[in-house]
Amino acid sequence: MFLRRKRENDARLREMSAHELRLRRTAVRALEDVPIPHPFDIASFCEALSVKRGRKMVLRELPDDNGLNAPCGLWIAYADEDHIWHVRATSQRHRTQVILHEVGHMLLNHSGGSGLSALLAALPTGISPARVRAVFGRTDYSTDQEHDAELTASILAELVETLPAAPASDLHGMLARVDATMIHPRRDCR
Repeated sequence: MFLRRKRENDARLREMSAHELRLRRTAVRALEDVPIPHPFDIASFCEALSVKRGRKMVLRELPDDNGLNAPCGLWIAYADEDHIWHVRATSQRHRTQVILHEVGHMLLNHSGGSGLSALLAALPTGISPARVRAVFGRTDYSTDQEHDAELTASILAELVETLPAAPASDLHGMLARVDATMIHPRRDCR
C-alpha cells in the first residue's frame, strides 16, 4: 500500500509545473516540525504553526452583515501577530479551506495589493486600519497571489491528508476516520 501511494505521489509530482513545485516545497517546509493534530483540527494546526513561526495566530469569525461582495476570509497581519477572519455560516470543510488559504498568504509572504482599500473598508468594527501591516481577503482568484494562496491551501490540505491517521480512541476520532474513508475510499485509514 505504501509503495503504491509513493508511486502515485511521484507521478503527480512529475506532472506539476515548476511553479506548483515551488509552492509545494514552501508548504512542506512550513509543515516541518509542526505537530499535526490527529484527527485534524484547524485551530490546533494554526496554534502549532504559530509556535513555529514565532507569531501568535488568532482565528476569528467575520460578522454576518458584510453583504454579498464581502470576503469570506481575511488575513490581517499586525506588527506582532496574525489574525485570520473567516465566515461563520459555512461547513467545517469550507472553513478549513478558507483558513488554509489565508495561511497560504502568510507562508508566501504576500503583501497588500490593489484591493487593499476595499479590504480595509470591510474590516469589522473595532479594528484600526493604522495598526494593520497587511490585509488579504478572499473574494476572487483573479490575481496571481490569490491563485497561489488557493493552490497552497490545497497543497497543505493534501499534505495533511496523506499523513498517517492516529488510531481512533474516542467518538470524534472514529467519526473523522469514517469521514476520511468516505472521501478517499482507496486510502488506508487504519
